Amino acid sequence: MKIVSAVFLFCLSLALFGEDRIPLLISEHHADHMEFFFRYGYADFNESEKAAMIVLDAHADTVINEEIGLIRNHVGVNISRAVRFTGNHNWIYPIAPCLGTLAWIGTMRGPPHSGKLEGFLKTTAAWNVPIRTVFTSVEELRFIEMAEKKLFISVDLDFFYSGSNGPDDIPLVLDMLFSFSSRWQGPVAWAICLSRPWLPDDGYAWTLLERTLHWLDSRPEFLPPKIVLFTSSIVDTSMMAQAYRAESKEPPALREADTPEHIKTLLQKLADRN
Repeated sequence: MKIVSAVFLFCLSLALFGEDRIPLLISEHHADHMEFFFRYGYADFNESEKAAMIVLDAHADTVINEEIGLIRNHVGVNISRAVRFTGNHNWIYPIAPCLGTLAWIGTMRGPPHSGKLEGFLKTTAAWNVPIRTVFTSVEELRFIEMAEKKLFISVDLDFFYSGSNGPDDIPLVLDMLFSFSSRWQGPVAWAICLSRPWLPDDGYAWTLLERTLHWLDSRPEFLPPKIVLFTSSIVDTSMMAQAYRAESKEPPALREADTPEHIKTLLQKLADRN
């Protein structure tokens, strides 16, 4: 698709990957990962320079973004403004020309619901972008082979509220992702989002966040994270968010003022890392 290729002639080669430790984002919205990819990744249309991306998510987020023209107009000038035209359900499409391989992990084991897999295959095919797309499970991750130099790992914590997955699975799943990324021969970046509207209540969301922060606290390999849990400018346009608005309700979000003290302490420990 010529327009998509033209859009990301703006893809920027950015240099944070010079660090030995792993760049990290903690966000509310999945679409914030697109900005992190641009700011702290390296994207190029040269086949040897494209990135590989692993997305752990209950949803594929591969819907075509109808605002691609507006994103094209802004991404080379103001990345933050470009991201405002991106939703949590279609944030991958704009960066697709910068990817060599996209691997979606949607289950702990085995294939996803047939409808989800069909949607993943149909939407990525409609991109008309030369990209290798793979579905895998957590258990099968170790068998994936990728030839790209850079690796971007994107985690949506709503994965741990799908099927039989729950908060107790977080350490094991993140350990497996970390084991994969630690064997990577080139630069790696991680981004983790909460996706509160897709979770049952605030208590569950705080639990997922706490378990994740404890795991990150045990991993000195990560840099102090960029944290936009409460300050993102993203407007959620997913089906779930639209359903809330259809009932004249705002999509739920965690409030910084309600942050439990132990979670404040964990966030501060990560922010204060040397």
